[in-house]
Amino acid sequence: MKKSRALLYTAFILLALLLWWELASRAGQINLLFFSRPSLVFAEFISMWQTGYMQKHLFVTLNEAFWGLLVGLTSGTGVGLILGLSRKLSQVSMPLFVGLNSIPKLALAPMLVVWFGIGISSKIAISAVMVFFVFAFNIFSGYRNTDVSLINALRLLGASKWNILRHVILPSCLPWFLSSLRLGLGLSLTGAIVGEFIGASHGLGWLINTAGAFYDITQVLACVLTIVIIMMTLDFGVRYLETRTLKWRKHIHV
Repeated sequence: MKKSRALLYTAFILLALLLWWELASRAGQINLLFFSRPSLVFAEFISMWQTGYMQKHLFVTLNEAFWGLLVGLTSGTGVGLILGLSRKLSQVSMPLFVGLNSIPKLALAPMLVVWFGIGISSKIAISAVMVFFVFAFNIFSGYRNTDVSLINALRLLGASKWNILRHVILPSCLPWFLSSLRLGLGLSLTGAIVGEFIGASHGLGWLINTAGAFYDITQVLACVLTIVIIMMTLDFGVRYLETRTLKWRKHIHV
């Protein structure tokens, strides 16, 4: 199926659902207190952007998510490469990493807030923990899936370890890195919002939590709409980056 046709089908289904929601709420079949309705949500969304109220909180959350993603990305990528370079270290460490990864990350959020406080540091820590294991496992997998014949060919030609890493291993890990980045964007944002739920005075998480406490479902959904739009935009950017950097992968479909 062509991308344009798939997007058309997606838009049609979305519009049909929104129309049903709007008509059902106006007919009294849906309780506005619990579900609001699309026209009210869009009006609230536009109002919050026009007054600058949304931008203020969105900037705080995106700042926390960015630094969390950066910390988790760099540390996870570094650990993944180190484990790939050392077979003995990976054999000893991987069971430990698998066990740590099985811990629900969101369950660690209250503990991280206690350790780092209610400021930006705790939100960055939560986001980084959410992202770290994705990059560590995927980069390690990318290393393990490197074409061994290419490495052996370069060794026969006298290539150094650095040249093998630069010209074979890192390009082999690039698709895994970009896949991790797509996942990490959402996880870092989730981590920042969860941290704001627990303790904050600004940010989308705080805004959603406060609106929910006052049963303002319309404002909650306006914030959710903002998050969806931001994530779709970021994901589109990463997919575009994939198509530009992975042209050599003729079979790739994004």
